[in-house]
Amino acid sequence: MANVTGTFRLDRQALANETAKPLARTMSAVLRQITAQAKMNAPVKTGNLRRMIEPEPVRVQDATRLRGVVAANTEYAAAVHNGSKPHVIRPRRASVLAFKMGGKQVFAKSVQHPGTRGRPFLANAAEKVMERY
Repeated sequence: MANVTGTFRLDRQALANETAKPLARTMSAVLRQITAQAKMNAPVKTGNLRRMIEPEPVRVQDATRLRGVVAANTEYAAAVHNGSKPHVIRPRRASVLAFKMGGKQVFAKSVQHPGTRGRPFLANAAEKVMERY
């Protein structure tokens, strides 16, 4: 009986180069599905939040890791997604806040906002899409 023993050295960079493109295409397709689902899940007041939900380009980190991100690029997206704690609102460019309440014009130096519950439209979209895989 004869045995032949050898060693195979895995070149991680070569492996990454060979597998990156098909894996990145697959991840891009998944990110597009998550984006579409997130746009359906997002609350709508003006439509701006939905318009700003987009996937970022897939990045190859190494032979075993890709990075994919779907982001909502508005100043208030995190507050909608995660909610907000009770906080004080003060005017930024004026001496008072002006708003209507009960049909009457109201002026105030500050108001106590009660906070909002989170509406995790991105996380829920990712979970729903990933259930298919």
